[in-house]
Amino acid sequence: MLYLVNKYFDLKNLLNPFVFFYLYQTAFLFIALSYCDIRYPRIPISEDLKTFIILSYLLTFIGAMISRYVFYTIGTKYVRINEISIRSKPSKSFQVSGFIVFLLGVLFFVMFTFKTGGIIIFADDIENDRITRKAGAGLYNLLFLAFMLYGYAVILLMKDKTRIIKIGLFLFTAFALISYGSRAPLLKLLIVTFIIVTIKSARKLSLKQYAKIGLVLFLILITFGAIRSNFQDSRVSFFSLMEFRMAWRPFVNIQNLQRIYDFFPEQNNYLKGYSYLVDMKLFLPGSNPNFGTYLKDLMNWDFDGGSVTTSFVGLGYLNFGKIAFFVYPIFYGFLFNSLYQLIVNKKEIKNTGLIVLLFFSIGVSGSVSTGLFGTLINNVLFLFFAFFCHLFLKQLMLKKPIKFSFE
Repeated sequence: MLYLVNKYFDLKNLLNPFVFFYLYQTAFLFIALSYCDIRYPRIPISEDLKTFIILSYLLTFIGAMISRYVFYTIGTKYVRINEISIRSKPSKSFQVSGFIVFLLGVLFFVMFTFKTGGIIIFADDIENDRITRKAGAGLYNLLFLAFMLYGYAVILLMKDKTRIIKIGLFLFTAFALISYGSRAPLLKLLIVTFIIVTIKSARKLSLKQYAKIGLVLFLILITFGAIRSNFQDSRVSFFSLMEFRMAWRPFVNIQNLQRIYDFFPEQNNYLKGYSYLVDMKLFLPGSNPNFGTYLKDLMNWDFDGGSVTTSFVGLGYLNFGKIAFFVYPIFYGFLFNSLYQLIVNKKEIKNTGLIVLLFFSIGVSGSVSTGLFGTLINNVLFLFFAFFCHLFLKQLMLKKPIKFSFE
């Protein structure tokens, strides 16, 4: 399947949300099927569910192929990553307004740190404190993540003479993003930096080079996960813990999916879309847990850390039943590739189009674990808010009416 994705969509093309999503689906909702019965025999995965997981893996690709065919019939050529170039250098107003967005992110970070009582990674129990201390500060958390990530992406597009400043701001941004105990924002920063620098320098990297860099990023993710677990048992080496988490991280979504598959509708009726209403409450004042936390309480599931990762097909199943294993993958594949081809229909892309598409692609890849709606709220919506603030500040400097365009 990865061979076919590379042939028709280019596995290196992380600007395409479908490609990014499919790589995540491979790593976090498919590959563990190859060892789940051997490494985790006490957590059996039913044959029915294995079939549905494999089916969803195939159907996601088919959905993207349908999209590819639709665009082919209307004469739109698919653009690969090594064919893409940035249309023009960023203007002074683009750079200055982007830097202001970054400074706003720093301000939100300071406010978030004050609200949570200090830097969370310095707490004694990171795994649980990162959840409890964020209660009531979720808005500041989302704002500082979005504004700092978006602002730094703009800084990366500035002239190369600012390289030392870029490195210093990268280190500060990396610390801020990891400061509350979550690895995903740091991973986003690393990927955004790599993609923008690669496209800006017009380097044509091979798939093998991408694979090596991807492996390094995955090991970084596993290392931080091992550190975050408050490792204290002297009888087990740190590398043994890393090995465990390396196998556990791809398996945990399958395990959760099995529990969801057993729980609905035997112990609780299908929710029929209620999960989306729970996530909508995140916009209301006060502390409103996301659906993963709601599900954790509903299933009476006790474990350290945050919420349940449902997987995108699991979220569909607990709402609408087995039909979701067929409909959701095709919809995701078709939607993500279509969005890419609508925006990148030429070999040149504007600065704003590059940043927004890249963040959207990275953001929705996480929907493999949590579902699209929650991901759009937590990962994409606030980044679009940062984008509109950037656009507003830029046009304000130019004293021109706001025009919304990725081209």
